[in-house]
Parts: sequence; structure tokens; C-alpha cells
Amino acid sequence: MSATAAPEAAPTATTPAAAATAEPVDAARTTTLAPRGLTAFLVIAFAFSWGAWWAGSTFLPGGNPMPTVIAGSFGPAVAAVIVTLATDGISGVGALFRRYSPRRRGWFRPLAAIVLVLAAIAGSAAVPVYLQGAVPDIAALSAAAALAPVNFLVIALAGGGNEELGWRGFALPRLQGALPPVAANAVLGAIWAVWHAPLFTIAGTVQSDVSFPAYALLCVALTVILGYVFNASRGGVLLAVAAHAAVNVVTGLKGTAVGDPAGIGEVALVGLAALILVVLTRGRLGVATAGRRPRR
Repeated sequence: MSATAAPEAAPTATTPAAAATAEPVDAARTTTLAPRGLTAFLVIAFAFSWGAWWAGSTFLPGGNPMPTVIAGSFGPAVAAVIVTLATDGISGVGALFRRYSPRRRGWFRPLAAIVLVLAAIAGSAAVPVYLQGAVPDIAALSAAAALAPVNFLVIALAGGGNEELGWRGFALPRLQGALPPVAANAVLGAIWAVWHAPLFTIAGTVQSDVSFPAYALLCVALTVILGYVFNASRGGVLLAVAAHAAVNVVTGLKGTAVGDPAGIGEVALVGLAALILVVLTRGRLGVATAGRRPRR
């Protein structure tokens, strides 16, 4: 045995001292997660929603479809809570709901994206006016605009915004943990479109008046934009809820004024808005690169 002492090992990233200084991951602010539970989430979300919509169309034929449409729209949120409880316990459910917190979230960039998509939808009203000779119904538009704040609140709570806890809060981080951001959002957009499929067969729904291929393309483009809003707000769903509700309100106003729901102009301009975000973010859509912390 040598009489000289061995030199002390230099600290590494795996030493307790280094680990103690590492910032813990906040599950309410992550934008990428391992895809654990994603299959179960999709099965439960589809079963809940499609089951509710099937029951409504079967047992209440010819009646107002909206009660069962609204009930079924809670499928993604219900699935997110059930799967999170099963995989991560009560603390995981708490972290899931903390995604609604506005604290320490980015605001300017996601709000700019929301303005971009709303401008695209509103601007698409010019297509039927200038190319098809449609005459805007100003009286109907004024009446609808007066109710827009109420409609926004209703949609945020139970007409689309309620889906965001499931789609963005649960599913998107797991897809982004397995796929590049653009691919993850494109896949989620396709899933979102298929999830709506039963509504195309129910009279009185918005979907019953549009073509499924155009609607599917619109869903993919909107999902890319909503995905950027979610990522740029550091894993928060509050602005995604607001964006979802605002998109539905503006789409409704445009439909009231000139018709043409999910028409070629709307699909093209919303798709262009999504493409702009993809190009500006170099395909990252607000997801921080490895080893780089999100800007505060």
C-alpha cells in the first residue's frame, strides 16, 4: 500500500452536492413528459365522449343535441384526471390542475399567437365576400357580437375550453416527450379531429354542416397554434383555454356574418398562421432545447 494519499476525486454531475443544487422539475410547468398513460388516456377520453354522444343521439333523437354534446366534451378532462390519479396519485392530480395557475407564465408570445390565429379566422371572411359575392349580414353579426363575452365564458367553461386539461395539460407533454414538437402536435390534431367524428352525424351540431377533411386540416393547424400557446406559457393551460374559446367565438361570428364554416379560406389562412409559427420557432413550437431552461 502506498504511503501517499490518493488525490480527492473532483465533483461530478452525479455527486450529491451537484444533485442538491439542481432545480427540481415542477410537474405543473413541464412541456415534455414520458408517454406513460397516454394509451389509457385516449381509450377513456374516446369511450366517455363517444358514449355520451351515442347515448344522446340514440335515446334523444330529434331533440336538442347540446346537453349531451357538452357532457361528452368533458371526456378528455375526465380521462386526464383518472389516468393521472392512477399513475401519479393525488399529488399528480394537484400538479395537473396547477397548470391553470397564471403565476410565472409567459404572456406576450402566446398572446401574440392568439392574435395571429384570430386575425386569420376573421380575415378568412373576405374570401366568400370577394370571391363568391357573399353579402355580410351586419344585423345578425351585431346581435351575435353583443353576446360574444357571454359565449366566450360559456365556451371556456363547457364548450371547448374544458377539453384543454386533457389535450394540452395531459396528452401534449407526453406526445412531445416521444416525438418532435411539430410531429407531436400534428398527431394530437389528427386525434382531436377523429375524436369529433360522431358529431358529424348528429343534426344541429357545428360539425354536421362542414366537411370532415377540411375540419381535420383545421384541427391540425389549430393544434399546432394551441401547442405553441401551451409551450410558450411554460406548460400552462389557462391561455390555451382562452385561445380555444376565442377561436370558437370568432369562428361563430364569421359564420353568422358570411357563412362558410371551415371553408377553404379559413383552412388556408389558419394553416398559414401555423406554418409561420413553425418557421419562426424552427420547429420547436416553444419547447425548450435540451439543457436550456425556458425564459422567465
